[in-house]
Amino acid sequence: MRLFAFGSNGSGQLGIGHEEDVSTPTQCLFEQSEPSQGSQITTIQNTNLDNSEIITIAAGGNHTLLLTTSGSIYAAGCNTDGQCGPPMPTKNPKQDPAKEENILRFRRLVLLDVVSDTEVSSFKHVSATWEGTIAVASVSRSNSSRNNVDHAQTPDTEDRVFVFGSSPKGELGLGPNTDPVPGTWLRITALASGMAHSVAVLSNGDVYGWGGARKGQLGRENRGARIAYSPVRIRVPFFAEAVACGREFTVVSGRGRFVVLGDAGNRWGVLGVPESLALRVGCDDGDDGGLGGYGDRLRDEDGGCGGCGGIIPYRYTGVAASWHGVYVHAAPGLGRVEPLVSSRSDAQTDSGSDSGGSIVAWGRNDRGQLPPPDLPTPAKLAVGSEHVVALLGDSRVAAFGWGEHGNCGPDTDSQGNVSGTYNVISLPEAVGVDGKVVGVGAGCATSWMIVT
Repeated sequence: MRLFAFGSNGSGQLGIGHEEDVSTPTQCLFEQSEPSQGSQITTIQNTNLDNSEIITIAAGGNHTLLLTTSGSIYAAGCNTDGQCGPPMPTKNPKQDPAKEENILRFRRLVLLDVVSDTEVSSFKHVSATWEGTIAVASVSRSNSSRNNVDHAQTPDTEDRVFVFGSSPKGELGLGPNTDPVPGTWLRITALASGMAHSVAVLSNGDVYGWGGARKGQLGRENRGARIAYSPVRIRVPFFAEAVACGREFTVVSGRGRFVVLGDAGNRWGVLGVPESLALRVGCDDGDDGGLGGYGDRLRDEDGGCGGCGGIIPYRYTGVAASWHGVYVHAAPGLGRVEPLVSSRSDAQTDSGSDSGGSIVAWGRNDRGQLPPPDLPTPAKLAVGSEHVVALLGDSRVAAFGWGEHGNCGPDTDSQGNVSGTYNVISLPEAVGVDGKVVGVGAGCATSWMIVT
């Protein structure tokens, strides 16, 4: 399995061996090094490092992280603040051993767990803020937590959250009290990050977030703090299973329900849930938390979370978010309870909602970020900061939205956009006719194609 990338690359975040933007898919490079080998590095030309598949591509402002089914994380791009992990040993006496500039090839991440004094190289989740990284691993339970819980009901491992990089707005959650909470052994089942905030979903359906909170992205009850330097509870009126983060908003979903948490000013229309999904048309910031039909129950039980919610009346693969848009994707063959209906928001003239194939999307569309009407039904969908990459049912790859860095291919309009239509992205001829795209990814003006 191989990985190809195109788009913004000023810090080497595409992992293709240099720092120049590219507008055509270029094969990613990998460094393989074991701790015992010191600075000895062997470069290989494919992603089949441990006979596993890439399941998550997380993109920060200038760095990228890959998570595989075996639990390995690979990182590339800017590492001046350690957001790609500990620096490699250097023979340059003038270079600060604690500092490292750009990593131009993907490198496997290995961390030290100071609690158990063991190396951690297998992870469950990964996400990225603009200058930071959040990784979750299942590690051996510490003695302190074992002493405070019922041994008969406590698993031998616990989820631990590792954070690295910079945290100017609290997005790494490093508050004054960073000790583990005795008696807690909930698993983290989902994790997502925006530019300056992160949100995690626990196995009991609870939701916690940290980082920027001023725009209501961590719920109305946490807005007054402006910045949550430690994880805070985000109350939602259903059992949460998944989360997606926009630039300054959050979408929590579970069991067919969802809520969008964000600024009541609704500049780009992300709170303008389409009529086909809304429990009640419109939203406000009144006593009911602006949560449509959930309002009365929230006011009585939870005090309101602030935002607009709805129900997805068909089987879907997930809910994704760009910096200023929301995308609900129903993959072919899943079936639907009722037809998808397109509905345009009146929040602004340049925002709204459209359905392309089996996507319902709403929010910012001044650069063609929402699906064009002629987009064929996608099998897989990847949403970046201001663009989308879709794997179509016939194995072609389509890209649309803001593509100034080449992340939507070489053909754009005078403003760098692919608007009202889509580009078909072809693999290099050297891949051959047997090369098949089986997955796609999208980040901050970066695009990815996973090829067998």
